[in-house]
Amino acid sequence: MQATMIFILLILAAYLLGCFSTAKVIARTFRSLNIYKVGTGHPDTQNIYDNVSKTLGIFSGMVDVGKSFFFLVLVNWLLTNSFLIQKFPLISDISTQNHLLIIGFSMVIGHCFPITHKFKGGRGLFTYIGFITFFAPWPVFIITFLAIFIVIFFKQVRFSQYMIVLLPPFVNFFFEENSIFLAKMFIAAILMGIINIFVSKKLGEI
Repeated sequence: MQATMIFILLILAAYLLGCFSTAKVIARTFRSLNIYKVGTGHPDTQNIYDNVSKTLGIFSGMVDVGKSFFFLVLVNWLLTNSFLIQKFPLISDISTQNHLLIIGFSMVIGHCFPITHKFKGGRGLFTYIGFITFFAPWPVFIITFLAIFIVIFFKQVRFSQYMIVLLPPFVNFFFEENSIFLAKMFIAAILMGIINIFVSKKLGEI
C-alpha cells in the first residue's frame, strides 16, 4: 500500500509538472505576451518559435526536454537511493522501467492536456523527447539528428516531428534486449501520435 501511494503521488507530481507551461512563462517573462493571444494561441514551443522569437522557441524546447528528462533522473535516483530504501523498503517495488515509463508519460499528458489551462496545452513533442531520451538516449540522438537534417534541407517540420515520436522505438531495437519493454515503448509512441492528432484537430490542421 505504501509503495502504491508513493507511485500515485509521483504520477500526480509528473502530471502537474507537465501542466506547468514553459511557453507561457517564457512569453510572459521575456516579451510580456499572453501566449494564448499570440499566433495559433497554443501554449507550445512551436508557437513561440514561429510567432515570438526563434531563440526563445529553442530555449523553450530545451527547457521542456530537460524538465521531463531530469525529473525522471531525480525520481530514479530517489527510488534507488540506498538510504531511502532502508527507510521505505517497499519503494524498490516501483523503481522498475515500467513504473518510470508510466510516471514519465504522465508528464507528457500533463503538457498536452493541462488541467490548469482548461486542458489546452502544447503538442508535448519536446517533453516527449526528454521522456524518451531517459530510456533510449542513443536512438533519440540518431533520430533527432536525422530530423534536423530533414528540416534544414527539406523544410519538412511536421514530418520530422512525427519521426521523433515514432522512430526511436524502432532504432532502440538495436540497443534494447528486453522485447517486452520495447513493446511498451511502441505503445507510448503510438499514444503520443494519437495525442498529437487530437491537438492538431483542436488547431484545425486536420
